[in-house]
Amino acid sequence: MASKLEGGAYLSSFVDAISNKLSSILEDDSILEGDYSTRKSLQKLDDCLCDVEPVLDDAELKQFGNNRVKKWLVDLQDALYLADDFLDELSTKAATATPRDPALYKY
Repeated sequence: MASKLEGGAYLSSFVDAISNKLSSILEDDSILEGDYSTRKSLQKLDDCLCDVEPVLDDAELKQFGNNRVKKWLVDLQDALYLADDFLDELSTKAATATPRDPALYKY
């Protein structure tokens, strides 16, 4: 994984892609359907991505001389992969879900 980090602005573009995907999910009410805890967690993720983005380019340059920065970037990359997988899972569930007919659930 570390070899991918040494390529330059790899994580910056990955953060942008995840931010775009996250924004789409947060804007589409049908994906979360009243799941407020997931929505809150996704909003926290969005806040974290906004905090990380400004320092990412500098960190990618400093990783070559600072092992702590390099470890932080590797840990960040792992977290981004997990977030990306989760966002893909949410999108897939929403795309494959069958619409609910409220009339069927009336007793």
